[in-house]
Amino acid sequence: MGNNVYQPPFYVPPKTSTAYPGTCPSGQIILYKDNNWNSASLTIDTTSPQYPSGHFFSFSGTSLQDNATWIVFNLPEGVVCTLCDNVVQNANPYDFSNAGVCVDLIGNGQTQTIDLVAYGANDCLSGGIWRDVELDQGWFQLFADTTQRGTFATIFLTEWPTAQPVSIAKWWLQDKGSSVNFPSLTPPQQLTLSNNADGSGQSITLGASNAFGTYTTPAAVDLTTSGMNDKVSAFSYSLIAPVKTVVSSVTVDVDSPILPGQTFTETIKGTNASSEVLTVTDTVAVGKTVEISNTTTQQYETMASISATVTATEGVPDVDSIQASLTTSFSVTSTTSSSQTTTNTNTVSLEQQITFNVPPQSSYSGVATISIGQVPPTTVTQNGLYYYSQNLPGSVKQPDGTYLLTSPVTVNISGEVGSSVQFTVTSTPLTTKTLNAK
Repeated sequence: MGNNVYQPPFYVPPKTSTAYPGTCPSGQIILYKDNNWNSASLTIDTTSPQYPSGHFFSFSGTSLQDNATWIVFNLPEGVVCTLCDNVVQNANPYDFSNAGVCVDLIGNGQTQTIDLVAYGANDCLSGGIWRDVELDQGWFQLFADTTQRGTFATIFLTEWPTAQPVSIAKWWLQDKGSSVNFPSLTPPQQLTLSNNADGSGQSITLGASNAFGTYTTPAAVDLTTSGMNDKVSAFSYSLIAPVKTVVSSVTVDVDSPILPGQTFTETIKGTNASSEVLTVTDTVAVGKTVEISNTTTQQYETMASISATVTATEGVPDVDSIQASLTTSFSVTSTTSSSQTTTNTNTVSLEQQITFNVPPQSSYSGVATISIGQVPPTTVTQNGLYYYSQNLPGSVKQPDGTYLLTSPVTVNISGEVGSSVQFTVTSTPLTTKTLNAK
């Protein structure tokens, strides 16, 4: 088999002997039957609804099933398509158990070619899956041969749980891995390759070589030097626990459009027969709750809370004046968590206390309008300060001997949330007849 090509920071399959003579539009993958650009072809357009992201597609039954020799493709940076020998439907769509030999098409925004004969996957592809990947959240490549040669798998860590062994016992590379490319492990990630499917037995652990978001320093290793050659049956990744973590809380207001049919009212009535101003306090939306979900990355948890406004006015307000807003905040609640991605769902009460004044010798009628708003997808980013006992790439030594690593903290918010309470109160002077009745 031919040598893979190093396009920092990735290795990619061997290119065709002649450049593609035409134009390959962005998002397209074209398979060719023979080792020339005039042979029969099949186009896969990832911009078409026919090929949705994150779902396996098949070209079984076409003339190119098990017949592709050359490939040309043009995928945006951050998009990867994995073509496989067999179409599979595993619980995790990026689990290539029983998929047979695979080839990764790693987008860089330019037209690229692949010689499947030189790569080792000639006349054996029948389907695949494409997706957007998170390049700055850690990935590695496992190769069948030493010095990053032969067929390989590119594994993006955010597609897998933290600190849990992932078996590759049914992948085509099981017990075949001979080298690894890992320049984008993100501090403080650690990658462990094990010779048993459950993560036990002999292993090798690899750490980050570059600061967060950079890949300038190559990082590759031959497994022959560690006694792990042709033994890898599982991988796992974890996060080194910091000695101390400081993440400042952040509050963000988000406009949340009120959902149709999600506005309700409550009425408060009464009489002030005294000669003094009466202050009335009442609670609306008692027992009403909504849920909001947020997903965070790195080792902390988040909190989300409602910000609701109460406005007291005379007369009937314009409906358009009802405002909806959400306040989110996050802070560190744990410094020992090994989870890189955490999803929390918080139940939030819509109860609101209303206080208003009623003139003397008056009756009053108040209407509280409570609305529920839809939170649009919202991302909040804040820097976190992580102090480690180890000198990690990109860290700065502190006077106390620890090493400070500054990393972005990201919260993605979605779900429904209570919006606002609009209170309208009208007072009417009591008549003589009413007073006499009292």
